[in-house]
Amino acid sequence: MRIADRAIVFAALLLVAATGCDQLDGRSQNRKGNAAFRETRFVDAVAHYQRAIKEVDDPTIHYNLALAYSKVFKPGGEGDVLIDVADDENQACKVIPGVKTVTKQICFKQGDKHFLDCDDKNVCASSFKCEKKEICALDDMKLADLVAEHYTAWLKSHPADAETRALMTQVWIDSSQYKKAIDFWEDLLKAKPNDPEIMGNLAGINLKANDWRKSIEWYIKVATASTEASAKVAAYQFIGNVAWSKLNSKTLTRDESVELADRGIGALQKASELQPDNPKPFGLMASIFNFRAQQDGVSWAAAIDRATALDLQHTSRVLNEKAKKAAGASTPAPPVPGAATNPNPAEKKVGG
Repeated sequence: MRIADRAIVFAALLLVAATGCDQLDGRSQNRKGNAAFRETRFVDAVAHYQRAIKEVDDPTIHYNLALAYSKVFKPGGEGDVLIDVADDENQACKVIPGVKTVTKQICFKQGDKHFLDCDDKNVCASSFKCEKKEICALDDMKLADLVAEHYTAWLKSHPADAETRALMTQVWIDSSQYKKAIDFWEDLLKAKPNDPEIMGNLAGINLKANDWRKSIEWYIKVATASTEASAKVAAYQFIGNVAWSKLNSKTLTRDESVELADRGIGALQKASELQPDNPKPFGLMASIFNFRAQQDGVSWAAAIDRATALDLQHTSRVLNEKAKKAAGASTPAPPVPGAATNPNPAEKKVGG
């Protein structure tokens, strides 16, 4: 599940004494970067922020720079990302670290930075010309590293910013740098041992990395560390969801499928013991028993699993009906017409 982009920080720079020309230029470049970002000119925004950060090492500029780089980064991409046309007037190619120059035949229009390939078969739009250009480029993985580098600089001053941690983690996941994400969250866990939220993130990252065994281990730790029954049940149901998803993908060997089914069933049994009136664990168990039955073909064990699945499906339906009746009986009366409901909702404050 991807996370929504946070608005760029337009807070004033907190500088000790803005008396030097360098500091004034840094603040000016930050403002220009903000304007470019608003206009979705993300490469130009990066260039302005890069110039600003050289003059003023401020956490706000680091955050803005990370956010702008994240817009240039291509999730799931491989190889070079074309940045801008390399010429003497272009500041992006000069200030972005690590760029190289490549020759490409592209659809070109002054000011546009999409750089689509063109040839006799791939014809450009009428407002573009197919031209051979020198373009500066940067490996997509290096772009991801720059995003993380500047988010990290921001987090040093704002360690409680959970949203930025999530944004940075998503960039590592999108660039398949799972180890960096895991190392980051394991370091956080050292400072807050047995924290369910941190362990839940580690479970999710390991699942993205296709290590379902490690993911299940972390979800079990979440269940063990949680003090509320609902949180324990949620963790056990996550294990059931992992089992269902992987079994449904039909990418596992028979032995792996049986092992995973057993783990999923075991976790869901614990969930049903904690919440015996909750229909979800029973329904999910029924599906997993059916998956396990498929591994045994026509056999006595498969028949038992299918029969068990039918019983669980029946239990799930009964509990669902019971829950619906209970919900109908406890439905609150409609509000009185004209009555005020939360007339002054709180607005989310954006920024660090």
